[in-house]
Amino acid sequence: MSLSKGQNITCPIKIVTQEEIEHATNSYDPQLIVARLHDAIVYKGTLNDRAVAIKTPKQLDLNPELVDLFLTELSVSMPFKWAGRLKGATDIAYALSYMHNALSKPLVHRDVKSFGILIDSSFHAKLVNVAYSVSINPGKKERRWPVYGTPGYIDLEYKETQELTDKCDVYSFGVLMLELLTGMNPFEMAKSGKDLVGEFVSQAERNGGIKEMIDVNVVEEEGHMEEIQRFARLALQCVAKKGDERPTMIGVVEELWRIQEGRNDQVIYTCVKRLYTYNQAIYTCISHLMFELIAWLYAYNRFTLD
Repeated sequence: MSLSKGQNITCPIKIVTQEEIEHATNSYDPQLIVARLHDAIVYKGTLNDRAVAIKTPKQLDLNPELVDLFLTELSVSMPFKWAGRLKGATDIAYALSYMHNALSKPLVHRDVKSFGILIDSSFHAKLVNVAYSVSINPGKKERRWPVYGTPGYIDLEYKETQELTDKCDVYSFGVLMLELLTGMNPFEMAKSGKDLVGEFVSQAERNGGIKEMIDVNVVEEEGHMEEIQRFARLALQCVAKKGDERPTMIGVVEELWRIQEGRNDQVIYTCVKRLYTYNQAIYTCISHLMFELIAWLYAYNRFTLD
């Protein structure tokens, strides 16, 4: 069994002792806390000269869990430049698309949020906090799972019907996209009775534009407004009131490819590569076929649209 270290490299799982965890966190030094989750605390530590994130239950008599190579928490990392925010959203879209489609039954995360995302030393976004993920029957709405998630990110339709689908993750991801656009924290807004989705939708409908709500750090950058507008339209599709009106995560990834197509000629190849790194032998054959197919489809779509 192995874990990915990034860049298509895998390594055997290493068992870490309680003593090593305590040493890595300097005996759970509060100054090393980077995130407080519902049921756990995440520390930044050093293990074998590598920065790591260490997730511990709030009751420390339980065994801590080593999470991943670590740089910082996404919500703490603001303000990213626009390119960094777009890349972070794309990384998480990959992860959710994989969870929803890699297995015979979709795996629903249920708690997508900025402070459940870590950034590694290569500035790749990592989706963590998967303890409450559940598998569901594809195409069916299930009520056997209680509503779970973080205020401000929870799908409103899910709260009303208690029917869990993969579109619940799509909604939460849409909220994350709006957070990246505006720099506003949906959780903090929810605590004060405000709703980021509602305010953003009202602004878009009232003025026909969303520039006033875009983070000033993003607005001040030049040459990205078309990308920002397309990103915003995609976010609004993701937070549609009804799940059936939202895109799938595969559809989200495809649109993020298109948004980035002009800035990075290698984005298609990178997407395909990440989707198939879990099986190197299959990846070698399929990636080339997929690359050629997707490139042809893009060319065909542009031709038909023109």
